[in-house]
Amino acid sequence: MMNKVERQNALDIQKWIDSEQKGYDCCGSYDFCAKCDKQVEYPCAVAYDAFNAKTVKAAKKPAAKKAAKKVEKEEVKAEAVAEAKLEKKPAVKKAAKKVEKKEVKAEAVAEAKLEKKPAAKKASKKTSK
Repeated sequence: MMNKVERQNALDIQKWIDSEQKGYDCCGSYDFCAKCDKQVEYPCAVAYDAFNAKTVKAAKKPAAKKAAKKVEKEEVKAEAVAEAKLEKKPAVKKAAKKVEKKEVKAEAVAEAKLEKKPAAKKASKKTSK
């Protein structure tokens, strides 16, 4: 990898050659010149690095997003297939219904116990007097 001094020298040479061939100063005519700040020490090298860094990052993002979406779709599809397989099995349906009935029954018993407690306390107080 080139450091800034080497890159600036290489770009200056390329600029010189291009300017000689075209017959005019090519400074400011390259794509990376959009990032140029002539106040810095190595303006062409800094602009070149900034332009290419942005291009590389922009190129990586869509691929990563695409891959993430693909993985998410595959996971959703796998879940749907697994659920469909479970729903088709009669034993699984029966087990699920039994569990649901037990849960409903347990809730009803718990509610009944809560309702009986205050009445039981009142009754025991009346009988003890």
